Amino acid sequence: MSAKRSTAETSESPAKSRARRPLLGHSARWMAIAGVIAVVTSGVAYGVWRQVRTHVLASSQYNVDPQQIIVTPAPSWIRSNVKEEVLREASISGPLSLLEAQLTPRVAGAFAAHPWIAGVERVSKRFPAGLEVEVTYRRPVAMVEVPDGALPVDVAGVVLPTTDFQPGEADKYPRVGGVQTAPAGLCGSEWGDAAVVGGAQIAAVLANDWQALDLFRIMPSGRKPGGRGGVEYTFALFTRGGTRIDWGLAPGTTVNTEPPATDKVHQLRQYAATNGSLDGETPQQIRFADGGKLEVTPREPVAPLPARD
Repeated sequence: MSAKRSTAETSESPAKSRARRPLLGHSARWMAIAGVIAVVTSGVAYGVWRQVRTHVLASSQYNVDPQQIIVTPAPSWIRSNVKEEVLREASISGPLSLLEAQLTPRVAGAFAAHPWIAGVERVSKRFPAGLEVEVTYRRPVAMVEVPDGALPVDVAGVVLPTTDFQPGEADKYPRVGGVQTAPAGLCGSEWGDAAVVGGAQIAAVLANDWQALDLFRIMPSGRKPGGRGGVEYTFALFTRGGTRIDWGLAPGTTVNTEPPATDKVHQLRQYAATNGSLDGETPQQIRFADGGKLEVTPREPVAPLPARD
C-alpha cells in the first residue's frame, strides 16, 4: 500500500498534464494582443502628432523670441550689449522652439564664442516659452602695450574688446610692456605669450593697490627655462616716479620658491605707508630679500613717467 501511494504522489496523470497546456498558449496570445495594441496605439499617436505638429510648434507656449532670452547681467566694465552681439553673430533672428532637440547646445555655443564670455554655466528652458542663459564674464586686469596703443587682457592673457573702453580709461589699468609678440588669434583668444600671462597675473594680484602705490608698468626682466611654453619670465614693476621693484616670478609659476605674491604686496604696502610712497628723494631699487623683507637701494635717476589724467 505504501509503495503504491508513493508512485501516485510522484507521477502526474496525462489528463492533468494536458489540462495545463492551454494556460501557456493563453498567455502567449495575450502577449501578442498587447503587442498589436502597442503598435496600433503608436501609429495612432504618430498620426495625431502629424496632424497637430504644425499647430504645436507654432504655439506661443513653445516659441521664444530671441529678444526675450534672459542672460546674466553684464558687469559695469562691459558697455556693449553682449546678447545683441551674440544673436547677430550667430544669425539668430526668428523664434526659437523649445521642442528643438539641439536648442540648448546651439544657444550655449553662440554665447561661448563671444570674447567677453569666459564660460556658459547653464542654458535652461522655461515653460511657458522662456530661455535663460547663465554665463561668467571676463574681467580686464591689464593693458598690454603694442606699437599703436594698448590691448586689454584678462588674467589668463585673453585679448578683450577695446570698444568698451572710453578714451583715457586705459590709463587706470596696469600696463604690461616689453612684450615682443602680437596676439596669436582674434579678440577672445589667448595672446599666446608667457610674458603676457605672467604680467596679467601680477596685475590681478596688485589690482586693489595699483593706484595707491603709484605703479605704472610691469615688464619682463629675465627668462628661465621650464614652465609655460618652455620658458618662465621674471618681472619688474615700475612706479611713475621711476622706482623699480624686482618682483620675480609670476604667481602662476608652477615651481616658485619665492615668497607668496600676497606677502610681496603686503611688504610693498607697509613700506609705502611707512615712507609715504615707494619713491624716495630719488628713484629706488627694491627687491625681495631672503625671508620676504625688502632690500632698498638708490637707483640711477630716470625721467619720471607722465602723471595720470
